[in-house]
Amino acid sequence: MRTAQTVASLLLAVLMAGTLVGPSASAQTVRVEAGGGWAIPASEITMRVQGEQNLGAALNPGSGPNAYAAVGLVWGVSDAFSLETRLRTQQSRLRVDAGDFDGVERCLDCPGGRLWGISLEGQITLTSVGRINPYFLVGLGVVRTTIDGVRIATSSGAEFQLSEVDVTDAGGDVGFGATTRIAGGLYLTAETRVTGSLPGAKENAVTTFPFTLGLSYEFR
Repeated sequence: MRTAQTVASLLLAVLMAGTLVGPSASAQTVRVEAGGGWAIPASEITMRVQGEQNLGAALNPGSGPNAYAAVGLVWGVSDAFSLETRLRTQQSRLRVDAGDFDGVERCLDCPGGRLWGISLEGQITLTSVGRINPYFLVGLGVVRTTIDGVRIATSSGAEFQLSEVDVTDAGGDVGFGATTRIAGGLYLTAETRVTGSLPGAKENAVTTFPFTLGLSYEFR
């Protein structure tokens, strides 16, 4: 129930952000953006022994590269701030080796992991503070966590086959950053955010903290 209420509240906030732009706003522009950086996961995963649901190995995946792309509409609401609504997709690599498992001596062909997400976001940017304009964002969407299956060996020499992890869940984003104009409609953006499943998430859903740089262009 709490998860459903949180989802509904975030969705309402994003949709209201798009409708608050009144006749006083300046003409809207289309903005496209792409970039990348590094994502730090903050969740523990339990990989189950194949055929044994009560046996498993705890995994704390390592950090890895992040890439994203987005497209949206920007309104100059006043001289003080602008509002953007956009659709964004992103993917983070989750690095996995034997040292990321509890009690595992080695793994054969250590698995690859990924967190993929797509979200509808609302962003408010302060435009009256100089060349560097800070902003705050919130979004709602879907995230998917996958970890490939792997065969592991424990310190005692026993070997087990761990099943893959594949979890799709309701997700969201909260973040802040700053943007500055390079030339014309070209902007540089630096950002940090929290992205992943909402509170009350399914088992093995992962939350990450991406730190990114990106380039965007506004078509006026």
